[in-house]
Amino acid sequence: MHRHSKRRAAFQGRPSSFSRMIPFLLLILVAFSPALYAQDYAFLNASDLALNRQRLSQPQTPELTLAAWQSLHRAADKALKQPLLSVTDKGMTPPGGSKHDYLSLSAYWWPDSRQPDGLPWVKRDGHVNPASKNEQSDGVRLATFTASVQTLTLAWYFSGDRRYADKAIALIRHWFINPATRMNPNLKYAQGVPGIADRRHTGVLDGRYFATRLVDSLIALRQAPGWRAEDEQQMQRWMKDYLAWLLTSPEGRGEAAAKNNHGSWYSAQVAGIAWYVERPDVIREMIHQAQRRMAGQLTADGRQPLELARTRSFHYSWFNLQALTALATVAGHSGAGDLWHYRTPQGAGLLTALDFMAPWSDGAKRWPWPSLDHVGVRLIPLMVQADNQLKSQRYRQSIEQVDWALPEARAARGATLDALRASWLLQVPAYGR
Repeated sequence: MHRHSKRRAAFQGRPSSFSRMIPFLLLILVAFSPALYAQDYAFLNASDLALNRQRLSQPQTPELTLAAWQSLHRAADKALKQPLLSVTDKGMTPPGGSKHDYLSLSAYWWPDSRQPDGLPWVKRDGHVNPASKNEQSDGVRLATFTASVQTLTLAWYFSGDRRYADKAIALIRHWFINPATRMNPNLKYAQGVPGIADRRHTGVLDGRYFATRLVDSLIALRQAPGWRAEDEQQMQRWMKDYLAWLLTSPEGRGEAAAKNNHGSWYSAQVAGIAWYVERPDVIREMIHQAQRRMAGQLTADGRQPLELARTRSFHYSWFNLQALTALATVAGHSGAGDLWHYRTPQGAGLLTALDFMAPWSDGAKRWPWPSLDHVGVRLIPLMVQADNQLKSQRYRQSIEQVDWALPEARAARGATLDALRASWLLQVPAYGR
């Protein structure tokens, strides 16, 4: 990481002096509009964000924090130049006849080469069909949209540059509010499989980004000068309608019953949306739901058999823990329950599973189960979150010894940058305060 210190003097993307005035300005806003500005974050930690914003305005910024900011800043500048996105941009029309409905194809299903028309598609677990990742459907578009909103919002928060907030708000209005381009609040046609089903409950997983990337962005943007009371009202309405769909639709109920990572992400997604619309009763139910599910997910030593059975066994073991960690964070912020210390009848819990996986946060150590990919650094943000939430240094050794050098593979490179941002810009490791 010494290369970052060489670039420090040349770096021109540090937050401006205006950003140091933001806390004072926010106090004024809170004083005059308490109903709009009082809500805490669901997944992020306000004190960690404020500490890193302060550090970025000082000459001696921790190198990993600076590197994470530089990466975010470049991504935000790129997002400024991108067009607005909408579900109505897709080439295909959903079975219901309206392009305002979200539509995606399940990634691991492929045309059957033995059939003249390729139907029905057949599953090749872990192998992504490019047809699920093009402009004809909405899967990639949703991921790009939510990532852009989050990146732009964070760039505004850390820099004070209104351009970033204005672009994030424009993206939100185009996707959710403008009548000609808004998305209907459902995922009825997500992760369909040609020849098998247009509607599958597994597609609810696509909506996790509405919670993990957008909820805290929406809360942060309440402080932005371009955010209007009408925007807030429209987003509250959309999210309430979407939450109702998640709780009552056949797809939502089906995903709630899923035993693996899909079920965990359902609980985390619903809890995040419930936080935004202030439904603590729903958050409590999601915590209880996850606790009941964990008994079948974890062995006494912390293994996750349902995820280890996958062709991407490391990825899905991490992915399930990411959902549970997100849910534990919302639970802690809401006071609706404690998932960190919960134990199944077998004596396992979230920390048992993290302890089990911790040795493989070192990417050089071979993962002993068959897996198409192993990006160990993805575990680090979960460990930082656990230590911060529990006020411990349980995972300090694993966090300290991470090699943050960027790998050559594009997917692993992106995952490493995401982990760096989540560990050192959106959080402050307990030992690094």
